[in-house]
Amino acid sequence: MADSDNSMSLSFVTRRRLLAGTATAALAWPFQVKSRAAELTDGSSAADPALRLCRNWQKIHNETLALCREQQRLETYLARTVGFPCAKVRLADGTDVTLHSIESLNDAYSPENEVEWGRALGDFAAHQARWDAADAEIGYSRTDELIRQSETAESALLDDLPQTAATSIEGILAKLKVILRDGEHWEHPDDFPWPHIRSALDDLARHRSGDDRRLERATVS
Repeated sequence: MADSDNSMSLSFVTRRRLLAGTATAALAWPFQVKSRAAELTDGSSAADPALRLCRNWQKIHNETLALCREQQRLETYLARTVGFPCAKVRLADGTDVTLHSIESLNDAYSPENEVEWGRALGDFAAHQARWDAADAEIGYSRTDELIRQSETAESALLDDLPQTAATSIEGILAKLKVILRDGEHWEHPDDFPWPHIRSALDDLARHRSGDDRRLERATVS
């Protein structure tokens, strides 16, 4: 028996954002650690609009990842207990296939297999009804909608990022790390320009660290 249908609904596919998001989770954000030297400044970094925007983006981004993990858990539960909606049908040439969407079932129709096709269509509808009932009970589709809302909020902040000027080194670092973290989700992290951005971030971090030490020594003396 052939299993030829791979055109499952996008709601059945765990977002790559979840898988890629954890790969950069270990990055240290510049506003998570406050140095002693920074405490001795006039607090300009705390008033940096770019830093505030990046903090908001990071908060929403973390919420998106948490929702994706929850969706993955619910999807796994549905797959194990109900199974992804599908139906077996015999094609006109006698080949048996398992199909996972109404579209693929419609494509499989022919006058020669009309009776078999009608039975498969009923089987698929019954399986879809079981999935929908379980979905409504555990909130899988609701979680999917929350993810879409969260991703929309992330995207809006990213759109504002180029127009938001950084007024501190911490703000510049934060902007670059937002760009890096989001960009690496969609492309290979070793491809241009991601290693180059990481290198620039390291340079800025070393520069900031050196300035902090010099400021601290000057303040103590």
